[in-house]
Amino acid sequence: MKILFVASEAAPFAKTGGLGDVISALPRALGVRGHEVLVVMPKYGSIDAQKFGLRDTGRRVEVTIGASSVSATVFVNAPAERLRYLFLGNPWYERHELYGEGGHDYRDNHKRFALLAAGALEAAKQLNFIPDVVHAHDWQAALAPLILKRGWAGRPAPFKARSLFTIHNLAYQGLFPREVMQELMLPADLFNPDALEFYGKVSLIKAGLVFGDKLTTVSPTYAQEILASSETGAGLEGLLQHRKADLTGILNGADYQQWSPELDGALPAKFSARDLSGKAVCKAALQKELGLAGDPRAPLAAAIGRLVHQKGYDLLAQAVPGLVERGVQVALLGTGDTELEHAFVELAARFPGRVSVSLRFDDALAHRIEGGADLFLMPSRFEPCGLNQLYSLRYGTLPVVHAVGGLNDSIEEAMPEQGTPGAQGWGFRFADENAQSLLSAVDRALALYANSAAWAATQARAMALDYSWDRAAAAYESLYRESK
Repeated sequence: MKILFVASEAAPFAKTGGLGDVISALPRALGVRGHEVLVVMPKYGSIDAQKFGLRDTGRRVEVTIGASSVSATVFVNAPAERLRYLFLGNPWYERHELYGEGGHDYRDNHKRFALLAAGALEAAKQLNFIPDVVHAHDWQAALAPLILKRGWAGRPAPFKARSLFTIHNLAYQGLFPREVMQELMLPADLFNPDALEFYGKVSLIKAGLVFGDKLTTVSPTYAQEILASSETGAGLEGLLQHRKADLTGILNGADYQQWSPELDGALPAKFSARDLSGKAVCKAALQKELGLAGDPRAPLAAAIGRLVHQKGYDLLAQAVPGLVERGVQVALLGTGDTELEHAFVELAARFPGRVSVSLRFDDALAHRIEGGADLFLMPSRFEPCGLNQLYSLRYGTLPVVHAVGGLNDSIEEAMPEQGTPGAQGWGFRFADENAQSLLSAVDRALALYANSAAWAATQARAMALDYSWDRAAAAYESLYRESK
């Protein structure tokens, strides 16, 4: 098949979260399975064309946005056989960040990502890449399924193709004032609750939810959660219930070429399930790097991610004193809400040598943390999929997770009330959304950690799990064929 991906980010070119990892790994896995894949994304100002080997194709796409014709230059990168990335270059993308600055979205994001959706289809047509299916991701690409069904700016779609729309996080919906309908020349009849209207505003994600032939989200549990209530469905649960027969949850995969301790060049020592001695080296080096006490016996718990309410980092901040009381070292890497950043900085000052806080994005340090930590903490209030728990498993860093979304689907309890320690499972789960429930799960982890043989057996089981992208790619492949 020929498959066109439309997405707003892809690692390593531009990434803010899990979406970037997916658009890096899934197209590659589909290419390995014999499909021709073309990915189209913006050429942001942060993308160094020379560094990534982007080549100007000499082509330009023209897209009507309101009363104006907007053009984009087309760059290409071909990282693997049967896989190409196209980048749309336009001054709208030449900004410091991808979506906004100072906690505020760019006010013209509707235009920026209308250009992405419409421009992706035009660019594919120019290259004579007529796809069998268009796979659009999140609200930034959601207009692509609408264009395939209804055309754009009074013109028909550039080609006919099936479409699949993936929800990576329903909390981000692309909400804009009603005037955006006219600014984008969207047909007036679409401003109704059965199409794009959402409580008096325009919801661009609804373009994908209404017009996508098939819908997916990134774990089976999250697919059920977003149908269940207005809290988990973010007000879109009614529409999703209507599309329930077309909605599938497919758990994301882990890119083991990038995240594997046997291959990881960021680690001071490589290791495997057969020989974990390198993990002890990684832990000692990480403790030294982060200013933590150099104690090989102290359990080291890590957290990496966006410091936001959704990720439960306020719960983690509340739990840190209890973790320290239990003899646990804590390493945090990430940025986010100012209040949370301040809270963790104060905790690091309060517990020197016990708590380390790195407020930045640092991919190499993320790898070293995965390699050196004993536990990985993910107290998310909701988590469509989560990827760090999958990476942690491969590094023998056992996850402690709130049992929601993809965390529920990927982690099995290693210390059930009835059972032999180390005989089953590969992580620790908690059900209640509070710090005490998190600490109770950590207590079970510490009980297993105290039994070195049981801990090693659980690490080996975790590291042997296969959450590779080939499994997920096969599931998407089936849906592509069904979406006729």
